Amino acid sequence: MKVALCGLGEIGQIHLKAIRESGHELVAVLELNRRLAVESVGDDVPIHTEVVEMVELTEPDVVDICLPHHLHVPIAVAALEAGADVLLEKPMAMDLEGCDEIIEAADRHGRKVGISHNQVHFRPHRRLRELIDSSQLGEIRAIYERLWMGGKYGGWREDSSQVGGGLLMDAGVHRVYMAEYLGGPVKAVTAVMDEPRSEDAFVLTLEFESGAIGVIQGGYHGPDGVFDDRIDIQGSAGMAEVLGCEAFFEGDLTGDLRLRAQLGGEWSDDPVTGDWDESVTDSVKACLDDLSQGNEPEVGMAEGRDAVAVVEAAYRSAETGKTISISDLDERAS
Repeated sequence: MKVALCGLGEIGQIHLKAIRESGHELVAVLELNRRLAVESVGDDVPIHTEVVEMVELTEPDVVDICLPHHLHVPIAVAALEAGADVLLEKPMAMDLEGCDEIIEAADRHGRKVGISHNQVHFRPHRRLRELIDSSQLGEIRAIYERLWMGGKYGGWREDSSQVGGGLLMDAGVHRVYMAEYLGGPVKAVTAVMDEPRSEDAFVLTLEFESGAIGVIQGGYHGPDGVFDDRIDIQGSAGMAEVLGCEAFFEGDLTGDLRLRAQLGGEWSDDPVTGDWDESVTDSVKACLDDLSQGNEPEVGMAEGRDAVAVVEAAYRSAETGKTISISDLDERAS
């Protein structure tokens, strides 16, 4: 396939690497920083600053979008209307209205959209899903996820108007879609935050359709350099814990251990390994392979919208002090 890449920042560089390794052809990049673009792709790939022009001139099969959140909808819709499939970095959009605009454009033009929920491809998370699917943990009763950070991201990620919220809509989205990947659909959300939609700290309680309960806790208030990301699961027949996908950004303080499980009453370490950049490249390659074969991506529009729905429910809960059901959001959207 012919692939055009939009954005060559930190995550865009990993997507660039994945596209090159995938065997698909990079036919164009969209990047306002000309120097960065030249340093990244040299003179072999056309560099554009306008998406419609790029698509018309290079006719990509897929447009891969690694841009700030507020640009996801207009760039995705333009690509879909021009006849390309789309791969979007998380989140799918800043709100449900944006998700539905992308879905409508894809349906209208007969195109497909994949969402890079890269932590689904973190190998310890895949292994944990195998334990769940094989019933080795029994019936899942509780899921706890945490994200404790020291210091904020810089640049556009400090601007809630470009992010669509605060920490929850930024790095917190990973925890939301992982809760759904492991626990299934969420029925309702109760949340508290310091300042909804520009939050530095949050706690979400999730009610899953299965009857399980989940908690997601995040905050920027740790010591400088902290990035502590982990997942704990309690089942009727066992328990498991994963040191998260991004827990090693600031230096590996825990050796090679990623996953441990208590099965049959004893804790044991699982030899599975994995790193953040591998999860991103695996996510991109998997989506491109699905699209090249005409298949729906493993993480597609439904999964992308579901994650944004949980975030929106959390914001409304924090603003009103009420538990918000996902079905109520869908009724309002319709």
